[in-house]
Amino acid sequence: MPSINKRGNTYRIMVSLGYDLNGRQIRKTTTFTPPKEVTEGKGAKLAKAYAYEFEKHCQGMTNLNENLRFSELQKWYYEQIAIHKLKPPTYANNRYMINMYVMPYIGHLKLKDINTAKIDKLFNELFQNGRKMEKFWLKDNETLGYGTHRSVSRRTGICMNTLQRLTAGESITRRTAQKIADALGKNLHELFKPQQIDKGLDVGTVKRIRTALSPIFSTAVKKELLAKNPVTNATTPSHGSEKQKEFLDAEQCRELLGFINELNNPQLSRLIKMLLFTGMRVNELTALHWEDVDLDKAAISVKRNLYYLDGEYHITTPKTKSSVRWITLPPQVVQLLKEQKEWQLKRKIDVGDKWIDRGTVFTGMFGQFMNSHYINLQFKRLLDKHNFPDVHIHDLRHANASLLINMGVPVKVISEHLGHKDTRVTENIYAHIFNATMSQASDAISKALSDVGI
Repeated sequence: MPSINKRGNTYRIMVSLGYDLNGRQIRKTTTFTPPKEVTEGKGAKLAKAYAYEFEKHCQGMTNLNENLRFSELQKWYYEQIAIHKLKPPTYANNRYMINMYVMPYIGHLKLKDINTAKIDKLFNELFQNGRKMEKFWLKDNETLGYGTHRSVSRRTGICMNTLQRLTAGESITRRTAQKIADALGKNLHELFKPQQIDKGLDVGTVKRIRTALSPIFSTAVKKELLAKNPVTNATTPSHGSEKQKEFLDAEQCRELLGFINELNNPQLSRLIKMLLFTGMRVNELTALHWEDVDLDKAAISVKRNLYYLDGEYHITTPKTKSSVRWITLPPQVVQLLKEQKEWQLKRKIDVGDKWIDRGTVFTGMFGQFMNSHYINLQFKRLLDKHNFPDVHIHDLRHANASLLINMGVPVKVISEHLGHKDTRVTENIYAHIFNATMSQASDAISKALSDVGI
């Protein structure tokens, strides 16, 4: 019930809306001045009616202090809510994207000033000019010459493969460059040459930002802190710029199997073959343990996921509950796992005490976890050598799915094989392949009944 106090010719109206994130009581106040010609009693009645309308307006708009800024809301979300709901790599990636791309635009704004139009403007700005960052290249690759990577990695917590890519001519962020400079006792600009990159983000990145942003507002709505999520009806830019996903077709997959053994690391070629044959996610395969493998029954249990965060590797459960699954193995994969086991046993003997026994099927040369960035880098270099499409190592999972679809395997079986939540996910991701398959089905019926008149 609103509080109404008469002060001279006006009425002060106060509405209590509970408490904010810090436990302070939220109060909204306004004043009402009755028309001059009405009596005092009539004025009091009008003030009471106005007070109830004001209360209704306040409760309908928000139960949160409208002066709370987005920066405070996202901090509350990540420290109180997301930390209990998201897996660590997802948590870190989402928070990074919010800090990198969203906070500079709306972090300072009060919640009452953030609406769907404002979110539309944010997405358009990111799409047109969102990639504002400095990249750093080594001035002299000999700075991190042969034999220095391991010691620098230990001192900085930077992945060995990042250092290898850096010396191969790739760029790094300012934060990573500063860590290396500090570890070597050098000035940042003494070792690195910076370059400002100003261009728009691609549609896929904007969509991922949207995916990270929307739960912040929707959680506030569920907690009765907000009345509406401004992201819900916002529009993600496209302008026809989103490329059709490129897959390796059946013929290209056969070609790939023909030259995959050119890789210097024999277990890397076996790993890539296994990705193609099983459709597993890369981090599911790098987390696979020998105890998850049953060669006699030709099956593996997918129940772990490997991720790298803050300089360390971690094992967790797969992406979703449905990702925990059994995969039946074709004879080719059973054979390559036998070869991998034999190679690993021999490697353990060769390196002796230097071997780190983690129990994983695929490892680094001394038993350490295998890094997905290293796998992708080697894979892309091999594809480039053979003038193949520039696809990511994860796209072998998509190639596996497209092969199954084209072979007429039921969508439910494919969905379970890939570890999707349900068949709708599979159908949405591979809609264009299913459409092509439907055309093939139509052609097949036409040919089968070609000699029958209608």
